[in-house]
Amino acid sequence: MKKLLNNLAKNKGYFSLTLLVGIIFSGISVLTPTVSGDMITAFTEDASVGSRFLILYLFVGLCQIVFSLLDAYMGMQFKLRQKRMMRSNVFRTFSRKDSAGREKISSFVSYVNNDIPTLVEQYFSGTIDIIKCVFILVFSAISMLSVHWALALIVFAVSGLIILCPKTMRKKGGEARSAYSETLGKYNTSLQSFLDGLRIVKSYGYYNRANEIQEDANGQIAKKERVLIRCQMNVQSMTSFLQVGKTLLILIVGVVLISMGQMEIGGLITVVQLAQMIAAPAEVLAYMIHARNEVLPILDQYEEMTGEDVFDCGKSSLSDKVETIAVNDVTYAVDELQILQGVTATFEAGKNYLISGESGSGKSTLMRLISQIGDLNYTGSITCNGENLREVSAETYYQRVCPVFQEPYLFHATLEENILLGRSITKDTYTTVIKKLNLEYLIERYQGQEITPEIMEQISGGERQRVALARAMVGKPEVYLLDEVTSALDTSNSEAIEEMLLREDAMVIHICHKSNPKLLSMYDDKFIMRDGGLSISYY
Repeated sequence: MKKLLNNLAKNKGYFSLTLLVGIIFSGISVLTPTVSGDMITAFTEDASVGSRFLILYLFVGLCQIVFSLLDAYMGMQFKLRQKRMMRSNVFRTFSRKDSAGREKISSFVSYVNNDIPTLVEQYFSGTIDIIKCVFILVFSAISMLSVHWALALIVFAVSGLIILCPKTMRKKGGEARSAYSETLGKYNTSLQSFLDGLRIVKSYGYYNRANEIQEDANGQIAKKERVLIRCQMNVQSMTSFLQVGKTLLILIVGVVLISMGQMEIGGLITVVQLAQMIAAPAEVLAYMIHARNEVLPILDQYEEMTGEDVFDCGKSSLSDKVETIAVNDVTYAVDELQILQGVTATFEAGKNYLISGESGSGKSTLMRLISQIGDLNYTGSITCNGENLREVSAETYYQRVCPVFQEPYLFHATLEENILLGRSITKDTYTTVIKKLNLEYLIERYQGQEITPEIMEQISGGERQRVALARAMVGKPEVYLLDEVTSALDTSNSEAIEEMLLREDAMVIHICHKSNPKLLSMYDDKFIMRDGGLSISYY
């Protein structure tokens, strides 16, 4: 129960209200056949008494209709609320990551689109349905005992066996659900890769092989889904067999009791109706308990995902202006590949720094580590104002330090949103930056339009780089970390923008493959990266 309440979070109240409506509906549903049985018995003895029971029966029936609709509406609203909350929670946590591989992203998307709806349906909404079914059984027990204890014993003994059926499949069902989710995530990864590369598929005649690979992945999904269905069918077959046996036993014992004068015909009708009413909840209860058990691994995954949100927990804030960023004997390797080796350098506020070198020399890796992005398993230290960046709050660090990456990325949003990113930027600041980077025409061309993949293809690499620079400049950072930010621009535009950045009132650390000789004098220090080592360049 604690696990359930913790994951309901702000929906606890609505869950309780939905459950209360469901319990009332369950009670009325049991009351209806009880009243109908009493009505039949009354009519056989006294028509006037039977008429009063008829009015009561009609009133109870009306209440049943009203609460049936209310129960359905509340149930649907609860599921909508819970799915929305869970989608928000997992995205909030996942968005704290600075990067993720394509396979992890595909698995995450699959989890949001497939597993969360399943989890809400089978676990959270399923819990409400399970409790409703239990109350139907309890209410029915009270009604049946008033008719005859023997029939009540038969019904509830068999119903108990039906409810216990899912326990036999709990472990296997959970394993089947986990395997299915994992396989579906891999299928989505493969599918997305082919969809992203349709031009290559067409240009190289890759149709048949691509279809073979995707069909094999599709077959794996079907295989895992068949295991899921088999588990469900096993539970259903066991419950169906028990239901048939229960009905037969009720009829035999009921006829015997009537012949012995221990029960009226109206009582038998009541028991048969209640037995049928219990049959559905008992059978459904068995399935729902199995379904609830089946998705427990998905719930564990949800708790693991949302439990990762420890962003900046216990880290210190940068209260003062950035005066220095220092790299102290930093060494970094990936597996056996040494990328940085003993890199040491100090960068001071208000100065411009150039880091150049051949491709693969480690320039971008150094910039990524200073930016505190991606894998940070390096030795040595990187400090800001003497504080180790591992102990500094990322939020306050990025308020002062702004990385601009080599590959500019645009979100599925308007160009204005791509630049402002939800920050409170004054209109004057925004307009000034747009003019400096000559982006007025681009903003006007796509005014109010979301940047779809089709529009993205129409925006050149140089234009994307200028949008990325505008994104950095409107925030007026104290430090610019620039990684090949003008590589897609022509020579004249590249030179103009680089000069403009070097005149900004900020520390600038600029990484580029090939420097512009005309602007070398604007740099206070020039470094060269070679074979993972950093040294002063005197050219």
